[in-house]
Amino acid sequence: MTFIASVIAKEGIAMVADSFVTTVEHSIDRKDFIDYLSKSKTKKSIPITDLIDLFQRRASHTRNFADKLFQFDKFSAIATAGSAYINGIEIKDIVKRIANDMQIDEAIYYAKNIEDILKEFCDKIKTEVLEHLKKYDCGETDFIFSHYNRAKDIPQIFLIKIKSLSKDKHDTADPDIVTFNDRTHLKILTDGQDGFVDRLIFGSLYTNTVEITDHFLNYILKTCKPKGAKKKEIIDAVNHFDFLQKIVSKDVFAIKFRQLSLQEASDLAALLIKIIMDIQVYTEKIPTVGGLIRLAVIHKDTGFNWISGDKILPSKII
Repeated sequence: MTFIASVIAKEGIAMVADSFVTTVEHSIDRKDFIDYLSKSKTKKSIPITDLIDLFQRRASHTRNFADKLFQFDKFSAIATAGSAYINGIEIKDIVKRIANDMQIDEAIYYAKNIEDILKEFCDKIKTEVLEHLKKYDCGETDFIFSHYNRAKDIPQIFLIKIKSLSKDKHDTADPDIVTFNDRTHLKILTDGQDGFVDRLIFGSLYTNTVEITDHFLNYILKTCKPKGAKKKEIIDAVNHFDFLQKIVSKDVFAIKFRQLSLQEASDLAALLIKIIMDIQVYTEKIPTVGGLIRLAVIHKDTGFNWISGDKILPSKII
């Protein structure tokens, strides 16, 4: 599990990432098992399919010091959330190798626009993913790509997504295996274990719009039982975003952030990860965000700079 975030400021971008890597295992929760038995008609045997369904993926333990935030070029950085490895190689090593390959000729590289750089990066990541899929399933993995665009004199943040795929059932020509989208308009982009702060910043409807739409649709179809063309008309109307636009727009950006200095953006990024680390202490699940916190900024003039988390610390043993 992970928490990563990028915060846009007037003169750059602040970025933060934790360093926990969480091992996930399949297990049966005792309470779930007791609940199942109490509802089961027979106590003498359990169908295999029911037993399999009782197993859930749960975090079992964590280790520290995984590098999830690193420089990509002088004015760009990448943070990762999701799988730690592709084809047995740490994602950070794959990304760094791709960055080196793309920047062999720096003059050519820095002459490209950011969209072309991202497209080339995604194509190279897709090659790695397809190689991985020859042997293994691929878990969903996200990247936050933070960039200061000196040509346009604006900070930008992009979300790159590797979708979850089965090694036995996938289309190598699928254009959506690795995609990128501009998220600069949000000003703050978080990923990983970000549900709590996402609701705090953007409101509850921001991440739940699809679920709310489905709920409305199911209720209308079940209650009114429309047929034929009328049913299609209702489905199209409910699925159209304008149906919820006014409601969602009141809830989105629950906190109205002003334009921040880079120092304030850095402080806010640190605050967001602190909120996640503190709140998880009071939940039933094991802490999955924490460890060494890496904090960095991209300044419009000086480029990428580490703030903390990039150096070996004195041992606490002696």
